[in-house]
Amino acid sequence: MAAILDFSQFTFSAEEIRAVKELLWDEVIQAPEISMLHTIFENIVFDKEIGFIGKGGMVGVAQQGCDPVAQAYNIATRKVKWSPKGWEILIHQCRTDIEATAAVYSMKTGTSYDDFTSSDYMAIILEALAISVKEFIMRLFWFSDTTADVIANGGTLTAGTDKKYFNIIDGFWKQMLTQTTVNAAQKVSITENLGTTYILQALVPANVRDTYLPALVFGADMNLRGMANGFIPCTQSFYDAYQKSLMSVNGGIEALYLNLIGGIKTLSFNGIPLLPIPIWDVIIRTSYNTGAKWLNPHRAVYVTKDILAVGVDSSKSFGDIDVWYQKDSRKVKIEAQGKADAKLLNPALFELAI
Repeated sequence: MAAILDFSQFTFSAEEIRAVKELLWDEVIQAPEISMLHTIFENIVFDKEIGFIGKGGMVGVAQQGCDPVAQAYNIATRKVKWSPKGWEILIHQCRTDIEATAAVYSMKTGTSYDDFTSSDYMAIILEALAISVKEFIMRLFWFSDTTADVIANGGTLTAGTDKKYFNIIDGFWKQMLTQTTVNAAQKVSITENLGTTYILQALVPANVRDTYLPALVFGADMNLRGMANGFIPCTQSFYDAYQKSLMSVNGGIEALYLNLIGGIKTLSFNGIPLLPIPIWDVIIRTSYNTGAKWLNPHRAVYVTKDILAVGVDSSKSFGDIDVWYQKDSRKVKIEAQGKADAKLLNPALFELAI
């Protein structure tokens, strides 16, 4: 088995890279915290239903006089059913896999020779893994599709992509696109996404400002428009195009900035904050690439956190990573596992631009 940390790029000798901790990180685009976009429901371990009470029917008719006939009155109800699926992360490494690398300098000797759980090498692995888990969370809740497959098999995944990383549940993109086949009014078409080459898929900034954002907001359900906590998570490409379109606007761009929780500064449209999610762009460009174009590289959704619900067995499960040395196999093992599902708590309360 190869070393988890790839040392093939370095010339290894007793005088070079003597400490793993001397290695420098490349720039890594990280996914946002799960709670920034979603409402989290814990203790979702089996199929479970949530009931909702909706709007009552119409009342009030002309006075009927004697022996009036009672009016029918009904209050709508609906339910959402969690169907959590198990996920796991299991990685292992043997001391001999890294024997001829710089990592050997951070290892123990003697009877603990094979145990590198507390080494600099392991510290870097765990730091990198934390970033990978954040990306996994975003991929799980947004890009998952139980029917996912590569393009050659009729799917949309880049050739060579392992579909097991994409088919655990049906994520929000799948659910939203399914809902827009029921109600086409919930979808705003981004023309550039239909381009047959990367160049033809480049967003026209003015289209975002003058067409896509107005349609996204003013075409949304009135109940959604009345909610004070609406926001527009979007790809970085969508956000950048909007920003470019505002640079020449009279009065400048500063008046359209808002401060989100945590001091994050972001652009707004009609008072609604846009939240760029660059990890979406990364996933789309690496995992949904035909070699000539990407699958819907520009995306935005007007929604609230209340609608984007994620069900988990525990909010700590994604960060609860167990590391141990197994003597009989002489391997260090890393493991995390849990259960999760994603649900639109009210499928009518979002507007999608894609």
